[in-house]
Amino acid sequence: MEHFKSMGRLRFRLFLFVTWVYSVVGVSLGGLLNTIWHTHYFAWFPAIPIYYYVLCLVLLAFLEKANRKHPDSIINNYMITRVVKLILSIVFIWLYMFFVRHQIRMFAITLMIFYFISMFIDTYIFYLYEKRRMKKR
Repeated sequence: MEHFKSMGRLRFRLFLFVTWVYSVVGVSLGGLLNTIWHTHYFAWFPAIPIYYYVLCLVLLAFLEKANRKHPDSIINNYMITRVVKLILSIVFIWLYMFFVRHQIRMFAITLMIFYFISMFIDTYIFYLYEKRRMKKR
């Protein structure tokens, strides 16, 4: 029973952390682009933090499910999610270039900034899962 309580607490803490990071970075960067660098602001900016927020929540759910079924294969699952996130980000840029075609360079730069933030968050999530797994041994 204690195992399920700790899993829920970790998942809730990670959910709050991810929500806080994407909210702060999204509002801060959006505010800077809208006020200081208003010529570089593009209408699709809010889609980027939302996109990475949803991907991060999917990663959390996927890692939690994988950790329950096969705790020793979490490294492989983590790497798979990283590759999938990279491919989906490339597809997202391609779709933007194909359909919107407005300030493609700023969109790509902003998407890359959020991608690196997302990589940091994913690494932190993986670290916490590994830490919990090692503690159980």
